[in-house]
Amino acid sequence: MSLDTIPAPAERVAIIGGGISGLAAAYLLAPQTAVTLYEAAPRLGGHARTVTAGRHGDQPVDTGFIVFNYATYPHLTRMFRDLDVPVAKSDMSFGATIDDGRIEYGLRDLTALLGQRRNLLRPGFLRMIRDILRFNARAEAHAGDDSGTIGELMEELRLGDWFQRYYLTPLCGAIWSTPTETIRDFPARALVQFFRNHALLSASGQHQWWTVDGGSAEYVRRLEHHLKGHGAAIRTGTAVQAVERDATGVTIRTAHGNDRFDQVIFACHSDDALRLLARPTPAEQATLSAVRYQDNRAILHCDTSQMPRRRSVWSSWVYRAETGRAEPQIGVTYWMNRLQNIPESDPLFVSLNPAREVPDRLVYDETTFRHPVFDEAALRAQGRLGSLQGMHNTWFAGAWTRHGFHEDGFASAVRVVRAMDRLPA
Repeated sequence: MSLDTIPAPAERVAIIGGGISGLAAAYLLAPQTAVTLYEAAPRLGGHARTVTAGRHGDQPVDTGFIVFNYATYPHLTRMFRDLDVPVAKSDMSFGATIDDGRIEYGLRDLTALLGQRRNLLRPGFLRMIRDILRFNARAEAHAGDDSGTIGELMEELRLGDWFQRYYLTPLCGAIWSTPTETIRDFPARALVQFFRNHALLSASGQHQWWTVDGGSAEYVRRLEHHLKGHGAAIRTGTAVQAVERDATGVTIRTAHGNDRFDQVIFACHSDDALRLLARPTPAEQATLSAVRYQDNRAILHCDTSQMPRRRSVWSSWVYRAETGRAEPQIGVTYWMNRLQNIPESDPLFVSLNPAREVPDRLVYDETTFRHPVFDEAALRAQGRLGSLQGMHNTWFAGAWTRHGFHEDGFASAVRVVRAMDRLPA
């Protein structure tokens, strides 16, 4: 064999973070690239987190990533098909309960909408329904760029008091776990993107929603097996301590020693990436530090009092607002029986920052997720990120680079791998 026929050694790429972004990057790069994936936690998956719970301790329940659809999750669903991930139809209906049932409604169907019959006698409620329809029809056209705020959008569309107080403002507070008085300053485009991805711009829903049968751990298990079969090195329980870069490559420092790579992909939160960079550039410092994060409590439980008082209003996704306090409390509860086809005889709910505490005896599991805050500073940072990609053999991926959803994490990995010339244009 002549020297010119000897294949060049595969480029070595380190990926920091074993959530959807890092897993997607590894999936796209292996086996053509020698991939090593570092994850500080003992398991892969990040927000794809499945807990076994229920009365008999045999129900797999997702506590982070729960549902997807084939219309707006093209990258994720393509991988699911490739890995033969089992899926089942789901439901993404929405409901609300305010002040312990003083006002309740659902948007699944007419029965849910009129679950509290006295609403028919409330002019404010009827105006709210009209405003919801107006918002659904016009919001996207009025939020075409990142310059407008939610408050400006509501004023421009002339949306009434009930719509603002009992629908959009508290709903946004629930989404971002932010006091309702500050919501009006949030970027309108981020809100509209959330509504679009969650089929909330139509009372009947835009798409059929799906869930991973057996929980999202099923796709993570299949993906991990696939990656190992294609030569990727998976290092769970291995926290990266520092990333040092020089003219010829990258050094990853861990408690187990140092490893040398040609390039590194930070598939983690931007503040974590900044913390790990030994010598960040001024541009990296400015961009990565601009995105704020918040802790959100996620509690898996069987407390039916977190749901609306009227059973007809029960929906897959419910916000609860307690407005009579000095500081209004807002939380979101996911009805996992409806979302993941679990028998209703075994009630299971996931509450995010519950407005009222769940009794300890009814709690199966509790964890904390960190989510990016998509304010104006974060959106500006996203716009600057492109100029950093590939500089000093360094790349950045993560759901924070777009709108915060599972598909966004995957799409960020696609953009990075394509920019590395590892995918067709």
